[in-house]
Amino acid sequence: MNNRQEQKDASLDRAILRKENMGETYSGPAYHVAFSGTSNYLVHTGISMVSILENNRSKRFHFHLFINGIEPEDREKMEIVAHQWQCRITLYYVDDRFFKDMLHRDGIAAFFYRFLIPPVLGKEQIQRVLYLDGDIMCQNPLDDLMNIDLGDHIAACVEDTSPAYAEMRRKKVGTKAYFNSGMILIDINRWNKAGISSKAADMAIQRRASGKPLASHDQDILNILLDGHFLMVPKKYNYIYNMDMKGLFQKQEPLVYDPQAVLVHFAGIVKPWRTWVQDLPGVKTYHKFLEASPWRYVPLMGYRRHKDIHQAARHARRMGKYGKMMRLYGQYISDKFVKHD
Repeated sequence: MNNRQEQKDASLDRAILRKENMGETYSGPAYHVAFSGTSNYLVHTGISMVSILENNRSKRFHFHLFINGIEPEDREKMEIVAHQWQCRITLYYVDDRFFKDMLHRDGIAAFFYRFLIPPVLGKEQIQRVLYLDGDIMCQNPLDDLMNIDLGDHIAACVEDTSPAYAEMRRKKVGTKAYFNSGMILIDINRWNKAGISSKAADMAIQRRASGKPLASHDQDILNILLDGHFLMVPKKYNYIYNMDMKGLFQKQEPLVYDPQAVLVHFAGIVKPWRTWVQDLPGVKTYHKFLEASPWRYVPLMGYRRHKDIHQAARHARRMGKYGKMMRLYGQYISDKFVKHD
């Protein structure tokens, strides 16, 4: 990495307002796992952390959370996690204003927080980190993934969703392959030496300024920058479990749950904390970790908009609950065409 790239990576530090540590200080080796997101997503991140700890009880973990804030009750629960499972948690408070020139129309800065992770952790002499989205559940040990031989690769990733979808995305961004960025195992030294974070920030700014931002936020950017430099690993390390239901006349891929998968990714709009999907096998497994966590009394999320009712009706059709399906379709039509005239 040249001096200019080093200066750019150093400038990313300005996005970190402060950091806070919880739990034990380790003198020996530990697995480092990073998450990023907004304050209202921490309940889900916390459950993901508990799923990791429950399935890797003999290992030490240091969690790195890049967040824009935390509610007092979530901070208290994070303290409980740190002490009950004897892990280390570091909170990095991020200034969203740093990302103002990268934002898409949705205005969400959190998509770009992961650009900060390798430069910040590299200064703490951490060699390898597993980045995970907060909607991922661990259900088997992580040892094989955390200790995988990366060779000369910068990172290890999993192909996105399905071969057909990955091929479509690959052609759009012009890469040799296309991965889902919800799980990235990062060699921090190689990442920083290649200046990936500073290049990613530059690309995000340039794309926004051009009026043609990339469709999948940071995921497209990272696929472009890591093209030819990442190791594609088996799907069990980022097993996509998308519960979204398509329309009646659209092709619907079968929803298959694999209990042997190591990391299950609840990608899509419908998440396991929604009320109408609690009868799915993958969600039942997730619920076990919810119940084991300090967030066990946080209520599930019901219908927030009429599209949620539509998804619930489609889910009832998937499960063969046709009476419930008809009632929900009636509620959906009423909500959409009567209440919103």
